[in-house]
Amino acid sequence: MSINYPSRPKVAKWFRFLCMAFGLANILGGVASAVFYKPNVFILLAALFVGGAWFMFGQYGGFPLVDTVQEWHPASDSHEVNEMHRRSLLVMRRRKWLMWAFVPSAFVVAGLLMPVLIQIGQPELIVLLLSVPLAIIVFRYFLSRCPRCGYGFFTRSTSRGAMLSLRATCGHCGLSVDAYKDH
Repeated sequence: MSINYPSRPKVAKWFRFLCMAFGLANILGGVASAVFYKPNVFILLAALFVGGAWFMFGQYGGFPLVDTVQEWHPASDSHEVNEMHRRSLLVMRRRKWLMWAFVPSAFVVAGLLMPVLIQIGQPELIVLLLSVPLAIIVFRYFLSRCPRCGYGFFTRSTSRGAMLSLRATCGHCGLSVDAYKDH
């Protein structure tokens, strides 16, 4: 069964190409720096991650949304909170707790890995080793679909390039992030 989420317009074509060009420039700059200047694993990996992210943003036309439930269907009532919504909001709640729990655990991991990275002469790799998983965890939370309307929970616009903001209710249908408590 395919899920038919509401369509979301892509960002402007010129902006997509600009993002893709910027991503390629980052990647090529990192490779050129590693080949012609000074081979540095950190700069090369950072250029690949950052450039790849910009390129993919332009290619997709904005941010992709992450599903919160497998079998989504639009709500019959715009104010209804059913069991599917509650399950989805609990998924979002777990993502939020994972996001906040990562911060103190990152300090512990940094303390354990730093002596090893200093010994191999690449202490700056700690930034990549911690920031890439953190970015994935944070974006999985902020790019969660609203279980009621199907748009981005933390956006006001339906566009794929919408700005993200921390909020307690969906920017489209007003579903509260704490609605799973209401029975």
